[in-house]
Amino acid sequence: MSWVVDPPVRAGARVFAAVCRLRGACHSSEAAVYSGEKRPVLILVFHRGAVTGAGIDGKSYSAAEIEESFPQAIARTLARLARMPQGQ
Repeated sequence: MSWVVDPPVRAGARVFAAVCRLRGACHSSEAAVYSGEKRPVLILVFHRGAVTGAGIDGKSYSAAEIEESFPQAIARTLARLARMPQGQ
């Protein structure tokens, strides 16, 4: 299973981005068929120079816990934010 961070969304002074798990399977047959799913597992919350996470399980996560489970998710999101126009 792998994961991906969806594009960040600005809401006032905060920014939110969903971390989603990806799962897929390729089925052999005469015609190749791929099936998969994408499910959010954590919402990254960027606020006042800090980053926290809100899990779909209701648990809060620190930046260190996010980094442990999803290495580079915060850095990737910050890099993407730097490329976005301020109004988005």
